[in-house]
Amino acid sequence: MGGADATLLQAKDYALNRYAFGRQIASFQAIKHKLADMYVYNELARSNAYYGAWALSTNAPELGIAAAAARVSATQAFHYAAKENIQTHGGMGFTWEFDCHLFYRRSKLLALSLGSERAWKDKLIARLESRNAA
Repeated sequence: MGGADATLLQAKDYALNRYAFGRQIASFQAIKHKLADMYVYNELARSNAYYGAWALSTNAPELGIAAAAARVSATQAFHYAAKENIQTHGGMGFTWEFDCHLFYRRSKLLALSLGSERAWKDKLIARLESRNAA
């Protein structure tokens, strides 16, 4: 969540400070949509993280589902935010002048550190299926 929030903040700050055609690029609809989508992904991941924290602290039977949902949504949020951050920065996002590429590489690394997103999705699906079969 920290990385996803940091990339959203970096993209927002850049969009507010960068001018093109005499106005902030944050005023363009395409940039607004990118930032709004990043925010939605981040809030969904935050909600799932809170759900996982609740399940862990109360030793709830939904802990497996909550953990898998939190992992999948956090992975997706960070990757999406890092990718769109580069796009918001345009050509500058690929240079060493900004840290966009560092966030992108970190999102890819963290996505694999505890198992791939696909593996966590499979765990989530298996746990939901077993819960619903009972």
